[in-house]
Amino acid sequence: MIDIDNDVSMYIEDGILFLIANKVLSIDLDMAKAIVKKRLDVCNGKSYPTFLDYGKSTYADLQARQYFSKEGVEGVLLAAFCVNNVASKLFINCYLMVHTPAIPTKVFSDRASAIKWLKQFAG
Repeated sequence: MIDIDNDVSMYIEDGILFLIANKVLSIDLDMAKAIVKKRLDVCNGKSYPTFLDYGKSTYADLQARQYFSKEGVEGVLLAAFCVNNVASKLFINCYLMVHTPAIPTKVFSDRASAIKWLKQFAG
């Protein structure tokens, strides 16, 4: 079971929302909904460009991925996934092709490039 407060860090810095998995997670639909609920609480009704740290190789099942790509993007202006290995990058790119998100989404290999792209849209 996921412990949202300990397993996923969420904070806003320089107009960007950061979501960082603190450990390897296996996310199902209920967990996905809990993550989105926490994100909406953190954002307090405002939408943000969002940085997603995928460095821990977190896995989301099919229902969670479908939810994240449609209903789960509420409050997210655009998203940047940051991955640190080729396998994760390949997986996320396949995910983006199959479950086209309702928002602009890119995959980056380094944090600085992802943040630079997001800052163009930060308010």
